Amino acid sequence: MEIEPFIVSLNEKTNNEYKFSLKSAVLDSSADFCVIEILYKDGIMLEKDKKDAIVEIATEILPKSYKYDFVFVKNFISEERIFEDVETYLNKNFPSINFVLEKVKRTENKFDIKLKVDNLSLEHANQKNLSLTIQNYLKSLYEEYEYACKFEGDEVYSENSLELLKQNYKEESVDLYEFRKIEVSERIALVGEDIVESASYIKDFNTPTEEIVFCGRIKDIKPIVIKRKPKQVVADTQEGSEEASGETIEESNENITNKIEESAEILEEINEKTEEKEQIGYQRKLYKFTLEDFTGGIGCVFFSNKENQAKLEKLEPGSEIIVKGALEEDKYAGGVSMKVKQIAYCKLPETFEEYIVYKQEKPFYEFVEPEKVVMYEQNDLTSFMEEEKVPTHLQNKTYVCYDFETTGLHFEQGDKIIEIGAVKIENGRITEKFMTYVDPEKPIPAESSAISGIVDDDVKGAPIDNEALQDFYKFTRGAILTGYNILNFDNVFLRGQGKACRFNFDNDCEDVFHYAQKYVRGTKNYKLGTIAAKLGVTLDNAHRAVYDAMATAEVFIKICKLMENA
Repeated sequence: MEIEPFIVSLNEKTNNEYKFSLKSAVLDSSADFCVIEILYKDGIMLEKDKKDAIVEIATEILPKSYKYDFVFVKNFISEERIFEDVETYLNKNFPSINFVLEKVKRTENKFDIKLKVDNLSLEHANQKNLSLTIQNYLKSLYEEYEYACKFEGDEVYSENSLELLKQNYKEESVDLYEFRKIEVSERIALVGEDIVESASYIKDFNTPTEEIVFCGRIKDIKPIVIKRKPKQVVADTQEGSEEASGETIEESNENITNKIEESAEILEEINEKTEEKEQIGYQRKLYKFTLEDFTGGIGCVFFSNKENQAKLEKLEPGSEIIVKGALEEDKYAGGVSMKVKQIAYCKLPETFEEYIVYKQEKPFYEFVEPEKVVMYEQNDLTSFMEEEKVPTHLQNKTYVCYDFETTGLHFEQGDKIIEIGAVKIENGRITEKFMTYVDPEKPIPAESSAISGIVDDDVKGAPIDNEALQDFYKFTRGAILTGYNILNFDNVFLRGQGKACRFNFDNDCEDVFHYAQKYVRGTKNYKLGTIAAKLGVTLDNAHRAVYDAMATAEVFIKICKLMENA
């Protein structure tokens, strides 16, 4: 509901006691007369003396060129009105939720709201805590009432729900580089005007751009003397050719000979002048240098002139500068290089933390769909018939136990994930598994294939890292991450590659390897296979992600049982 400035002032002058809102205003311009309908808070008695006082205040606020008639209407909140408000709010703010508003029922001072949704929408609504969001929204509109909102899943509404969800889903549009800036200090202009803008990350820009600002340290710098053919010689030669047209051969040859002699004299004169300039220390130069910031490097060029030549000579490797110019295609090295127009000394920040605009979790799986897992463990009739007690460490918690196979051991050297295997443990029970190959978009080394058994043909056509991690990010939301010896390997890849794809895997982590060291006794080592065998867990296809993850999850549950008696 739109609130006019008049209503805002009226509420301020009455201390917001009546919660006024404008219902309508009808103006008869021919009679300079206006009828204004004003809604006021339900539950308040608006006696005549109060109305008269409010009319007097309202008249003072409004323009004096009209006469007014005020009609006060109690703002009665009906079930139909709440129904309309909830429906409008959800359609506007959560278009991906596929819902049917089944019931709005008022009991005295409370409204009960019930919505039927498909299973995917139910999961999304629960993750976003939409029940509380709707209750708070209604409370902001009509604070004198209480609200209870409930979402219920119903298969009736699941038909084509995934497609509807995808069609209606709108990913938040974000300017990735709006806040990705490097702030420098102590700027001292060297060439050109002062540079007042903040510097962008070098790695963010790899296409031609008319104007950009970078900062960093000079890695190497090389001045190159610019030598050009004298324009006068070229012009005279062309002129001689034109004059020769239409002459006899003898006349033409004589003219050409004369022009050559004149050109030789001009060249000699130019060389003398050039030598004189060299003697006083000036030669026009092209300065080529590499600029490196905290995120990458770029080749730069700057054409000097007589006025700035001496200043540029002071630049050297290690100089901290901020530059402004244009990015142009580099026809020789490929990519882009920077044609610098302005240069200033600066002081780079002592510490740097890359600003990441992280992606949000999608309300649906797009590339990898988890599978349900049903596991039965029957040691005797009693354990089969009765629900086994959940270890305290696992009670009311969700864990995702995961394992990666990779192209190599070193993420920082460019190795990438090629397989994800994970299982979900909810309240002590394994409920889902997530498994996929990941295309690293480069050949898998033979030594990696020898360990995992995964070759290039296996990952061909699989989701790339950005796609696979998008769905794995959804799978892990709200869960504690665990695995076997993951902290120094798998977790490095997950957070590093996740960050590169703009997914923030900020989950708490627990390492089953550390629990094994503490609670499992009498083993020759603490390799996963050894611990699994000790605890009676079968480990099939070792070094394949999902099998390692499943075995680790079972080991973890058994270790949590050992904790009960520790």
